[in-house]
Amino acid sequence: MKIGTWTVAGASVCAFVLAGAAPAVFGACSSSSTPPAPPGANSGDGGPSCATEAGAYPPPNCDDTNESCTAPNPPCPTAPCSATSPCLALADNTGKATDDLRLRKLNVTAPPALAEHFIQSGVIDEGVNLDNICGEPGDGSFSWLISFNPTTGQLVTGGAPPTDDPINIGYCFVNENIGGLPVAPITTQMTKQADGSWASAVIPKLYVPIYVNGDPNNVVVLPLTQAKILGVVLSTDGNCIGSFNPDGVTSPTSAGICADQDPSSCQRWHTDGALGGFITLKEADNVNVETLGKSLCVLLTGGTSTSNGGANCAKDANGNILAQGDFCSTTDSPGGCADSYWLAATFAASAALITPGSNVAACNGSLAGGDGGTSPGDGGTTPSDGGGPG
Repeated sequence: MKIGTWTVAGASVCAFVLAGAAPAVFGACSSSSTPPAPPGANSGDGGPSCATEAGAYPPPNCDDTNESCTAPNPPCPTAPCSATSPCLALADNTGKATDDLRLRKLNVTAPPALAEHFIQSGVIDEGVNLDNICGEPGDGSFSWLISFNPTTGQLVTGGAPPTDDPINIGYCFVNENIGGLPVAPITTQMTKQADGSWASAVIPKLYVPIYVNGDPNNVVVLPLTQAKILGVVLSTDGNCIGSFNPDGVTSPTSAGICADQDPSSCQRWHTDGALGGFITLKEADNVNVETLGKSLCVLLTGGTSTSNGGANCAKDANGNILAQGDFCSTTDSPGGCADSYWLAATFAASAALITPGSNVAACNGSLAGGDGGTSPGDGGTTPSDGGGPG
């Protein structure tokens, strides 16, 4: 069963992705792109490199740029996000038992096909960036939530459907069946490390929904297995993981929107948390990248072995994907059976309003028996069935 679609900006992703060559991490859409230094090396500004081998996690605050930022003049307007918050918080967790946050940056460092600049900028950043508020030029289609109690160490994490008002209505955790997958928030335990950062227990399965172009009826599920979150540094007020870089954006347009500066030299966000897990090629073959007319499996493997006119990864008589990844699901380690790809990323997050979503079909469980809104007109989270989160 196909689980939604993943539409990317532009007519195509770099031709060499589909020709079989692995795209470079953070490289431009060209076969001459140069990957960053290997893990443990330093980037141009002396900070740790973000390059990540299979099974490894990047330094939570890594930065592969030289930070040659030029402050925009005039500066980017960030209202209605909190101007006094270093991470442009959407809410205030001060004094609350639970710190509720939404990811504001997901910096993918592995696998190479997803870390490639075109995908990072045109798909991931577009979805994580807010929908034309706080100076951000995204569509808000990719909302990853964190609800953390630092006293008990309990962490609840999962995705959220689009919202019309992130500030006043806020977000709610998706709790529905999407394409046969039980997409719901996951509870795990966090442990404080000697350096003051937090690390989670292993999360056996985490399904993170992406609402393509903000469409509540077009959902793609990112299936992560044996996931873990680590190196998380939370601000004392509970409002920030990482920070916004006001010099990492351009001056605003007439609509008050600020584009990113060249991401190879200056980042909009500084991250302070890391995560990792693996995606099996079998599950990835059920995610259709609509603009390319190919599955996520084909994208991950560079189209090395396909079927269905190149739309899917080819399988053997037992239904096993013929192409190989860099990770093995059965041993939970690099190489081996090579039936998976390792995904790793760093992230920044800021305080956000998280509500039960009792009026939102995608959050209150009323769609649990359906297909989760993977086709138009099937009762997704449109205004007629409860609107956005709240």
